[in-house]
Amino acid sequence: MSIKVTLTKGTISSIKSGDLFLLISEEQFNSIQKSPKTDYEKEIASKIVKSQFSGKSNQKISLPLKKVRLHLFGLGKEKEITSEVIRKAAGSVANYSLAIKITDPIVCADISKLSASQTCEAITDGIHLGAYRFDKYKSKDKDSIKLKSLSLLTNSKDKGLSSSIKYSNITCDSANYVRDLQMENADVATPLYLEKRARELAKKHKLKIKVLGEKELTKLGAGLILAVARGSKYPPRMIFLEYNGNPKSKDKTAILGKGITFDSGGLNLKPTKYIETMREDMSGAAVVLGTIKAAAELKLKKNVIAVVSSAENAIGTEAYKPGDVFKSFSGKTVEIGNTDAEGRLVLADALAYTEKNYKPSRMIDVATLTGSVIVALGDYVAGMYGTDDKTMTSLFNSGEKTHERVWKLPLYKEYIDEVKSNIADYNNMNYGRNAGSIMGAAFLSKFVDKTPWTHIDIAGTSWIESGRKYYAPGATGFGVRLLINYLKNN
Repeated sequence: MSIKVTLTKGTISSIKSGDLFLLISEEQFNSIQKSPKTDYEKEIASKIVKSQFSGKSNQKISLPLKKVRLHLFGLGKEKEITSEVIRKAAGSVANYSLAIKITDPIVCADISKLSASQTCEAITDGIHLGAYRFDKYKSKDKDSIKLKSLSLLTNSKDKGLSSSIKYSNITCDSANYVRDLQMENADVATPLYLEKRARELAKKHKLKIKVLGEKELTKLGAGLILAVARGSKYPPRMIFLEYNGNPKSKDKTAILGKGITFDSGGLNLKPTKYIETMREDMSGAAVVLGTIKAAAELKLKKNVIAVVSSAENAIGTEAYKPGDVFKSFSGKTVEIGNTDAEGRLVLADALAYTEKNYKPSRMIDVATLTGSVIVALGDYVAGMYGTDDKTMTSLFNSGEKTHERVWKLPLYKEYIDEVKSNIADYNNMNYGRNAGSIMGAAFLSKFVDKTPWTHIDIAGTSWIESGRKYYAPGATGFGVRLLINYLKNN
């Protein structure tokens, strides 16, 4: 259920009932204590002592007043307040509201360090993302609640507030759409299910859609995606959605997503503690669908091609085997060094097909490609590689703004030269365990000819084991807000 967000003009003194949240810095709290001006401030000064609350980051305190419950959440020192600090505080407001059964919080959006537009967008982000819960399979609890509405209280005359809130509503709703896909059972969210969701988006937003099934892929010679899918009862799908937001322009960005709807590892079986969350190995595909959904709803004046390359990597009598060689759509042959390096195979065929048939201005692929990127960067930052320095710089800047951060890692010729096989053109897994994430990107580079290309490895950032501020444990939807900010500003 979507949260209704409204603007309420006024100051905290104008609120006469409900649950009012005040996000406050240390300096603001000190000022209230020293020289309170309004009745609310006088009550705060008289009833809260510094030993209880001082405005430090992560502090919170509730103060029952005559008609209003006032909740103070600390932001820390004013000089350190950013949009992300506000976003995190708002995520805490969402979690706190759910915990004590508040359905309609009022949050004051007047914070001196940031503009009203920045503040409203960050608060809306934090509330939408923080309130998300995947409870489809839980028994219904009569006492459980959902956030119904968010009222943003501001005295600002900024005319851009409504558009900032709309932008947040759409991008966060699309991120949560992605999280639903990531969290869904693997036997529900199959390649056929992704096709169904893509067709729904195409119909709703008047997008052009093309789907390549098993017969078409066989005819085209897309042997890599077909090899990955051989052990599964679910046939593979390569899906293309086109959004033409600027028909007068020939510039178009292709975003491609890895859609392995469950990754058993194949015959190189994944061990316990790794296999349990492999329904989220289609996160790249989900992000691609969420991004084109948001682009269409925002009516961005950009041209976007969303590509989903999807298969299930299962074990069966037909499963592909280590040591076998398969021919790709590009005509290049690949020796299978490891059946658990399957994501690069489905992407390789998709990259080659997209470049040849759609001729995009640039390609950006998003994939839960390697566990190695988690070793390098943890689950806070995604790895980024490619041949397109301009796009990578812009994506880095978008990551800093949205806090869906990316970090460029090296893709030198020496790494690319290591993608080799004694019996085929390439091997999908070599160079030992060294530079695992880099080697995944190096393999993909072999299937891009001339198009500027960027690869984002989201294996660490797409899923977290422990909750944080505006993320519950599990799927994060990482990538939608990053890509939309990039598309909007470039």
